[in-house]
Amino acid sequence: MVFVDLEARYFLGLCVVIRLDDDNQATFKQLIIEGAHKFLKAANPNWPEQLIPINGNCTLVGKVIFTGKSL
Repeated sequence: MVFVDLEARYFLGLCVVIRLDDDNQATFKQLIIEGAHKFLKAANPNWPEQLIPINGNCTLVGKVIFTGKSL
């Protein structure tokens, strides 16, 4: 279960939900900004590509404010 604040304004270093425009799918990652470069960092340490460059092909959906399991 993931709760997302759709109206959040501050995202740097936080976990976010991003919609990939190319295939209209959403992903849950950490947003990293280094100078003019933006990256998504995988939450799964076993994910093959840990830093994914953002090249304008996505839309920020919102900031993750809670993650947990449903009972």
